[in-house]
Amino acid sequence: MKYFVLLILCFIFLSFSSIEKENPEQIQLLENRILELRQTYTELLPKKPYIIVSTTDNQIQLMSRDSILLKSKCSTGSYILLKAPGNREWLFKTPRGAFKVNVKLKNPWWYKPDWAYIEDNDPIPSLESPRRYQDGVLGDFALGFGNGYLIHGTLYTRLLGLPVTHGCVRLDDDAMRFVFERMSHGCKIFIY
Repeated sequence: MKYFVLLILCFIFLSFSSIEKENPEQIQLLENRILELRQTYTELLPKKPYIIVSTTDNQIQLMSRDSILLKSKCSTGSYILLKAPGNREWLFKTPRGAFKVNVKLKNPWWYKPDWAYIEDNDPIPSLESPRRYQDGVLGDFALGFGNGYLIHGTLYTRLLGLPVTHGCVRLDDDAMRFVFERMSHGCKIFIY
């Protein structure tokens, strides 16, 4: 959105070159319009810190208004399709859109879904089995943004910057701590 507004501002600025110097009223109108657009842009920015994730570049930015607080590599969905007997299948992609933090977790446990057992060629335990819970694989902090998707730490830091996840967004532990400490419930997350 920031780039869209900047593009509009550039277009208006370039329009000045086609305006006759003898027309100060039209120049003043355009200058006023630029000020209005800047004010509208500023009003549209979230008031709390927010996150922008690029699934194309595997980059995450923590923003405060229009300032970058953190820019870091991350890992997002691999787009691998896993098929299983019984016409079950999972496409491992990171959802795109506007979300918000709905849960903050310290020392999160991972509840291992069926696909994780299928992927490892292991028998699938019952839904209540303690084998489903794993400690330490999500790092020290996690932010949930709906449907089981998290922004979390990782054991696999060498893979950061690559699309290798099952849909979550992974960060190194230092970056995740920095993000976790600044985000609160309801803060916006934009993924594209």
